[in-house]
Amino acid sequence: MLNDMEMAMSIEFKKITGRTRLLNPFKGNTLDEIPFEIRFDPLTGQTGRVFDLPFKAEKPDVADIVDRSRKIFCPFCPAALEKSTPEFPKDLIPEGRIKVGDATLIPNLAPFEKHAGVAIFSQEHFLPMENLTPETMRNAFSACLLYLKTVAQSDPLVRFFSINWNYMPPAGSSIVHAHLQPNAGDVPTNMLREQIEGCRRYGQENQRGFWDDFIQSEQQKDERHLGTIGSTFWSMGFVPVSFLPDVQCVFPEHLALLELSKDDLECFLDGLSRTLR
Repeated sequence: MLNDMEMAMSIEFKKITGRTRLLNPFKGNTLDEIPFEIRFDPLTGQTGRVFDLPFKAEKPDVADIVDRSRKIFCPFCPAALEKSTPEFPKDLIPEGRIKVGDATLIPNLAPFEKHAGVAIFSQEHFLPMENLTPETMRNAFSACLLYLKTVAQSDPLVRFFSINWNYMPPAGSSIVHAHLQPNAGDVPTNMLREQIEGCRRYGQENQRGFWDDFIQSEQQKDERHLGTIGSTFWSMGFVPVSFLPDVQCVFPEHLALLELSKDDLECFLDGLSRTLR
């Protein structure tokens, strides 16, 4: 039998390091060498660039964004929610909308999937990031899981599911009022498709599951591993997918959102809240 180290060797955290040579005007036009890295995702093979920023990213003026948002119409606030947002067909959601505690889930008027919803966190127009605790996020995420499970039972063609969140306009949100976007359909997103294909390829080549080996490798290297909370594994991304570093959570015992239990959700929200803090 293979020992633990031999099993983990199939996961390769490949990177190419290099230096760019230039005459630096900030150093008296002297010859300078600036390092950079090109990293390869161990699952999909996608590349990402990692380098030191010569400047700090400016934080957005949250107070100004929120103040301006309060002066325009918000369909998710209590005064407008019932009259200005759509309802689901009665054969899917008999009540028209899904309500879990203070959270309300409605159809998405700008859908980019066959089944698309919007889960509004609460009546509060603005939730500061420091207030995004497991308690304040639980109802909205629970409503999303309930919606996705309902859709899966009613539409046998649906195979791919996601819960998306753009927190505030700097992250791409068009509305300040906190909300999630659950989606379900029969065509995966590019990232999900590449992950599925990567898992299949890895399984065929190694006769083992990718994620178990990945978790073992990250724990052994101990460079990005953040911790384990119940049924969830947390680490920094080896290949960042955005301008800033990112954090990823893996559910090693589950293959789909539909499989998550209340306990699994609690573990995820605990880690997500810590990440946001």
